[in-house]
Order: sequence, then C-alpha cells, then structure tokens
Amino acid sequence: MVDKAIEFATKAHAGQLRKGTSRPYIVHPVEVGDIVATMTDDEEVIAAAILHDTIEDCEAVTEAILEEQFGSRVASIVAQESEDKSKSWLERKTATIEHMRHAPIEVKMIGLADKLSNMRDINRDYPVIKEELWTRFRMKDKQTIGWYYKGVRDALADTFEHEKAYQEYCELVEKNFG
Repeated sequence: MVDKAIEFATKAHAGQLRKGTSRPYIVHPVEVGDIVATMTDDEEVIAAAILHDTIEDCEAVTEAILEEQFGSRVASIVAQESEDKSKSWLERKTATIEHMRHAPIEVKMIGLADKLSNMRDINRDYPVIKEELWTRFRMKDKQTIGWYYKGVRDALADTFEHEKAYQEYCELVEKNFG
C-alpha cells in the first residue's frame, strides 16, 4: 500500500515544486510518510501521510477517488488532514490548530509529520536566504507564521510529548521562531 501511495502521489504532484524552490514537491509527502513511519507501522496511516496533500493541492483528486484506490480509512484520514482553501489563511490555520487538539491520533501523527517536514525546510533555508524566506508563504510575516507553528506545537503537546519527532519539531520551532 505504501508503494502504491508513493506512485499515486508522484503522479498527482507531477510538476509541482516546494514553495520558492526548485525541489520537486513529492519530496515533502515522502518525508512526511517517513516521519510517520517512525511513530507507527500501520501501512494505512503511512499511506495517508504520503497522500496527505493530494485532496488539498492536486486537481481531480477527491476523497472518493482516494477511497476507491486506498479504502475508506485512508481517504477519511487524508480528508481530515486537508484544509478548506476557500477560507482565508488565518481561518484555515486557526481551524487546523483547533482540529489538532481533538483529531484522531492518526491525523495528529500526520499533522506533526507535515509540520516537522516544513520546519526542516525552514531550518535548512533560513540561514541561506534569511528574511527573503518568508516571501514564499501566503502569510509573509515571520511572527504570524511562528504563531501558527507554535499553536500546532501546543495543540500536540499532550499527545506527543515523549515522541522523538515532536521533540525535534519543538527544537526547530524554538530555534527559528523563539
């Protein structure tokens, strides 16, 4: 199932790049899957991690298509991890933080892995391009972006306090946002 998810996500994200870079987008969902695999060996959850951005960011990918290809559990997890792009950035991020407080553990794992992957990118690129980094994001203000990553950190604290991925995430949030 994991190999099938990689193949599906690679096709769905074909031609997409990570914001402000020349890196193929697929490196992000594969990294998210790798991080989730450090927390569980459940192939459906790992597959959902790899597919986590397909509904949100890929034309013609719907929850129904994922259900047909991967089953209802995987499709449901991906749908729960997807943001409603019709809302403003602040509305979406506020909803994500709140959702992370009460979401099923599988969704929380993927949320943590997704944000850790993003923080690794920020940590790698910020020393090189400095303040220009923030222009990659819809919300171009470092303080507001930091508010979001800190909110996710706080929402996941009780669940993942002793998890290595969470500890790395906290270190990177502190290092980059104080």
